[in-house]
Amino acid sequence: MDPFWAAAAEFWWVAPVVAGGAVVSVAGVRRRLSSGGRRLGYDAARLDLQNALRQANEARVAVRVARAELAGLLAGRAAGATDPAAVADARRRAREAEQGSRAAAAAVRARRARLEAARAELALGADPQRRPLPRTVAAHDAVLARWMAYETDPELLLAYPAMGDARDPSTSAFLTAMAQARDARPAPTARITPAEFGAYRDAVEQLRRAFDTAEEDARARAAGRDPVRERERAARSGAWQDAAQQAIALSADALDRATDAAVSWVAAWNARERGPKRRG
Repeated sequence: MDPFWAAAAEFWWVAPVVAGGAVVSVAGVRRRLSSGGRRLGYDAARLDLQNALRQANEARVAVRVARAELAGLLAGRAAGATDPAAVADARRRAREAEQGSRAAAAAVRARRARLEAARAELALGADPQRRPLPRTVAAHDAVLARWMAYETDPELLLAYPAMGDARDPSTSAFLTAMAQARDARPAPTARITPAEFGAYRDAVEQLRRAFDTAEEDARARAAGRDPVRERERAARSGAWQDAAQQAIALSADALDRATDAAVSWVAAWNARERGPKRRG
């Protein structure tokens, strides 16, 4: 059996859920929300921030270790005892560590913003259907409804055949994301922890992005365009901008280090000048 239709058979329950407005799951969610469900989004966002802070700290430690290793190799090279290839490899590891640290810092900023949004939403006391879990379930069902449109409308699938081809990379990625979101989806009557909610929320976000990509690629192929090349061009453009920003950041960092070194040298010189003069 074709993998796409095998997935369709596995997800036979999607159509009744979408058609019925997810009555059963929403009813179960309502029962769970009677005790603390309103805090799920806030608690999950706080947990995400804690994890992001831990990862950022680990990334900073990795940068210090990589820089120390590079400094040791550079000192050895000055004495003629270090292989130049080892120095180049250490430079690469240091750059990768710095990139990872910047990415971790960006993740912390994003998690802080999400926590602030969750705190504001918690203070407002949103309508039960706008609380975190029902909203995430509704977003999940909305993506499934969009997918079911291709399953139930032959003309739509004929117009965009890539949406029914599991061999297409984008469609395959979407089917994988759909399975992951299905596995993370809580049962209607089950209690859910902030960590479980965070995993489900992220799986639904990944599912939405995967479907958008699959749909965009299918429409591009139907129009005779190559979506892979379009993404590569966009990636190169984004990479150039990132490289420019990184160069600016590195230049500023180098200037700061040079300034600190100059200040230290001047301070040491002044201290020596003020010291006791040698006796004749």
